Amino acid sequence: MTVTTPRRSSAPPILTSAPIDASIEITTLEQLVNHLKQAAYLELSTIPMYLYAGFSIGSRGYSQWNPGMGAFRLIRSIVVEEMLHLCLARNLLVALGHGDDITFYQEQFIPAYPAPMLHRHPELTLHLGPCSEKLVRDVFMEFERPKPAKGESKPPAGQYATIGEFYKAVAKGLTTLDKTMGPSLWAKNKLDLQYVAAYWNKDGGGEPVLVHDLKSALDAVKIIVEQGEGIDPDKPSVPIDPLKPIPGLDELPHYTKFKRIADRVEPLGAVWALPEDPKTSDYAKDSAVTSINTLFNAVYCYVLHMLDVIYRTSWKEMKPGEPNPRYHYERTFMSAMQGILVTVADLMTATQITAGKFNGKFNAGPSFQYYELPATGKKEHLIKLCDQAMAYYPKLGGDNSVRWLIGKLPDGL
Repeated sequence: MTVTTPRRSSAPPILTSAPIDASIEITTLEQLVNHLKQAAYLELSTIPMYLYAGFSIGSRGYSQWNPGMGAFRLIRSIVVEEMLHLCLARNLLVALGHGDDITFYQEQFIPAYPAPMLHRHPELTLHLGPCSEKLVRDVFMEFERPKPAKGESKPPAGQYATIGEFYKAVAKGLTTLDKTMGPSLWAKNKLDLQYVAAYWNKDGGGEPVLVHDLKSALDAVKIIVEQGEGIDPDKPSVPIDPLKPIPGLDELPHYTKFKRIADRVEPLGAVWALPEDPKTSDYAKDSAVTSINTLFNAVYCYVLHMLDVIYRTSWKEMKPGEPNPRYHYERTFMSAMQGILVTVADLMTATQITAGKFNGKFNAGPSFQYYELPATGKKEHLIKLCDQAMAYYPKLGGDNSVRWLIGKLPDGL
């Protein structure tokens, strides 16, 4: 049964096309799958927002004498965990036999900014902006808020107040359906297509979960909740590994990490003046910025496409010491994210805009927009875009450069 409660027209397509009514408990597989698809969208919507703020921090280390964690490292650790949450949501869909219901590289699935946050009352507008204590407190902390603020009105009937409540409903729905459907709930699971490796987070924790039954499904939800969504704001820390907690091995949840930035416990240092919610069209009169922003968007979409390919490629035949497509995809996915996307963004944010509406006012910020890659020859297309941008940004070329790394991406992806 699909609930058809009315929603604001400004809501993302994934919500307007398949509304969710929080007052109705999850008792069908269709309802559960719909929640998990929107959970994936919710997690993806954080990644550009947090990355943009992180890219705007020019210093990356406030003090060489007493560095501490630093705002940038805190944000980076959160981004990596949000990527983990994104994959955990998709692992759950695969386990339920609905992994093909979702595609990350799809225009309707890639979040646009500004936009209202899914399943949040009162409404919270998400947007891209340079990092500031105000942005962190008013948007990031509110996104991660595990329970309503004191004195906050109750949400209208059919809406969730926080994403903590949203995931609580998902966990309850998993338990209900496992009881009513039994083994048939997991009968179409394709274990070999789930993402279970190539995860690294120097300043955070958790790990991918191979979802195969109720316990492992609830474990996946627990990681998402404890690391950021749904954690008690009065609890100072959470286990680095929520599934295997060890006394003393803790980290801060997302809400608390952001609070340290908002409270200036972790000073920001130098921050580039970047525009809010930039669009490709805003850079049309600046050829240099247009070229590198186009490259960024293409790489961003390619990274999402790589994740989609990973979820369609089996690791069943993986053998130590032998070439394997899945192994290669997972490793080059990490390389594309860390070595290509981040490097392009760093070059962008250090560039002052010299023409158009932002002329002389801001440095360039990546717009994180959908870019239509060709059906074939995606890698060759990235090389072409990189070569075009190199006319303005020579640092894109050379040994161990962006251009070099693009050449190492898989062929025929």
